[in-house]
Amino acid sequence: MRIAFGLAGLALSVLAIGACGEPDYKEADAVTCMAYLALQSAAVSEGRSAGDAATLDAAGAAWRTLAEQKYSADELAQFFASSVAVFDDVAAPELAQISTACLSHAPTV
Repeated sequence: MRIAFGLAGLALSVLAIGACGEPDYKEADAVTCMAYLALQSAAVSEGRSAGDAATLDAAGAAWRTLAEQKYSADELAQFFASSVAVFDDVAAPELAQISTACLSHAPTV
């Protein structure tokens, strides 16, 4: 239940990021989207999910560019790795849903 509420909150924050004009984003959400998109890309590449891994990777790179404005390379690598570890257990339907939201609201670089 807590995961569902957390996922709903993340999805809403990603939507809010997309609604903002420019860097009124939360850097944590950028890293979170990077993690979800990386996990979804891996699922697609491994045949566990449908989609276009190249598109997911491009969106992840756009979110990374945003996160790099806030974090050092070491901080970003650590934050990303810990986010992937935490979100790795998310069920496939939730992963796909949040990844879709991150994909559709990815910043343009």
